[in-house]
Amino acid sequence: MFKNPSDGAQPKLNLQTMLEQNLINSVFYPDPFLKAGFISKLVHDTKLEVLYLDLDLLYSGYVVSEMLAAEKNVTLFQPTSETLYQMIKEILVKASLSQTIVVVDSLNGLYNILNQKKNLGKTVMSIMMLLASITRMTKSYLVVTSMVRYKKEEGWILSPTGKRLVETKNSKKILLEYGKEGIVLSMPSDSCKLVIPSNLIPLV
Repeated sequence: MFKNPSDGAQPKLNLQTMLEQNLINSVFYPDPFLKAGFISKLVHDTKLEVLYLDLDLLYSGYVVSEMLAAEKNVTLFQPTSETLYQMIKEILVKASLSQTIVVVDSLNGLYNILNQKKNLGKTVMSIMMLLASITRMTKSYLVVTSMVRYKKEEGWILSPTGKRLVETKNSKKILLEYGKEGIVLSMPSDSCKLVIPSNLIPLV
């Protein structure tokens, strides 16, 4: 997927060091492969337990197909509309006991699985705030991925559902794009850009 990988570029890049403990780490991407590459590198970099709520089953698919190794520190949750709340409860309990990384992948998938609920936006926001509150208690990290596109008039829009992304002040945005040497990470809050070289992405 990537051209001209550079073995010497940012060899010590550790994605966990980019995350904020007291904020929702919002990862935006236009292409699911970008997200999969970012998450695979994050999981590879951390020694913390990762509680992975896989709502679009992309990461699980890579693991099942052995395109990604099954990491011992990752607990995969693959919810249905019937099991979602029980799995969130289990994640909340685990995250309240020790420092972890909680990954909600993806916000699009959460909207889809809850699409029959009334007050859908409020329900999704309540789940996010509850997870954020618990992770703050144990100095854990909350990572929420969203496939989006940007419209000047409306801001960030979930793709392909077209729902407007409700942004909160307590979030750190990480934008993923393709670059010549790998995945470009842009952080608008501090005008910072980093590159994950393709040779450091476990998925490639």
